[in-house]
Amino acid sequence: MKPLAIWLAVVAVVFGGYALITSATRDTTQVFVVVDSSFQMRPVWTDVQLELDRIDDEDHAEFALATEKGPVHSWQPELTLVGVDAFAPCTFDGIDQSPEATAADERILITTSANTCDTSALAGWEIVELDP
Repeated sequence: MKPLAIWLAVVAVVFGGYALITSATRDTTQVFVVVDSSFQMRPVWTDVQLELDRIDDEDHAEFALATEKGPVHSWQPELTLVGVDAFAPCTFDGIDQSPEATAADERILITTSANTCDTSALAGWEIVELDP
């Protein structure tokens, strides 16, 4: 019984060490998230933070957050949307021109399915549509 316990301990240490090294050497992914803050988002505005929480659950990632009207915060470990109200019409022109957008490994736009703004210019972006 003692050899089995020693063998199990060695296996646990080896695989635990491998998992720790693999996790520690993994590159950090940069994710740029843009929240549509137009007046069409008002019916789903309470769902936006839930979606941001779902996105920032990703391991080994840092996030930059903006609205289509301007930056909210640069790279940090979680997404925090405070002090932003849904107003004015939307336009997605230029959101892919910010330094964070060009540096990011992933780009995500959160909008509503009721939105009439054109997203065709956002090639390579993940579009998350919230239903009203």
